[in-house]
Amino acid sequence: MQGKSTVTQAASHLQLPSELCQIEDPQDVQLIMFASDKETRQVLDALDIQFPNAIKLGIVGAQTPFFNGREFTLLKDSWVYDSGVVGVAFGSCSDKAPGLTSIAGVPKVVYGRLKPISGQYKILKCKGNVILELEQGDGAHSLIAALRKARVEHQGHDSDNRLFARVTCTQDQANNCEAGASESEKVFQITGGNPAKGGLALDTLCDLAPGQLIQFMMLSGSPTSQTATMAAMNSQVCFGADTSAEITCSGNNAQIFGGASESGFSYGTPISNTNHSKSVFAGSTECAVPGSVVTLELK
Repeated sequence: MQGKSTVTQAASHLQLPSELCQIEDPQDVQLIMFASDKETRQVLDALDIQFPNAIKLGIVGAQTPFFNGREFTLLKDSWVYDSGVVGVAFGSCSDKAPGLTSIAGVPKVVYGRLKPISGQYKILKCKGNVILELEQGDGAHSLIAALRKARVEHQGHDSDNRLFARVTCTQDQANNCEAGASESEKVFQITGGNPAKGGLALDTLCDLAPGQLIQFMMLSGSPTSQTATMAAMNSQVCFGADTSAEITCSGNNAQIFGGASESGFSYGTPISNTNHSKSVFAGSTECAVPGSVVTLELK
């Protein structure tokens, strides 16, 4: 199975397991849940191509070398694996038409520990995951100015210096966002910048697009003070990207399936247009933003 190449990512040639490839009607698969190591990108791309109508939801395991000598510990039946992805695919109910998402809602993501340090700026020029020019100037100097202002206003220095960017899709950017996803925004860690050239790189292998909006953010509050708040009152599945977050039930829901990992989680919504499968708003996404939570309501 071969995917598409982009500026930031080569085409994937990953072959899915035979159990998945032998499914008679891939469009009948509506939900895929899994646990994985940190190298999930090619698997997620392959699942998006093979099962475009399916919701994908999984947790990225913590590393276990000091517990059992394995980099990761993944269990399937009586077998133990130290890498890869293990999970289960759910088909549609027999009384529902194939291709309809009837067994689950749409994953909802909440970023509970982030605070904005700038306004929203329109992206004017970008290449792959690198922001070259904003309406306020180049990406690197816009971030530096926002960071200086935030530190002056708060009169302090946070122990966690990680910086993040919230990317928002506007209505006039529907062609770059349209992928069947309900999300209009995603958050990525800022991984690099070049003040000399003005570029700013985000932690994604997908492509940004001119016209999208970006807002710089920092972490706020200590992990121990955060609670994994349900994005929906009736959510039955919840994964968090913070091991110290407390996952609690809310509303009338007394049972929940989920967990938390410092390595984060992966999620994806159905894709209706594979032409935009490499946009940041298309396909499945990995998220390790501290304090973030993804929830899913089962029907």
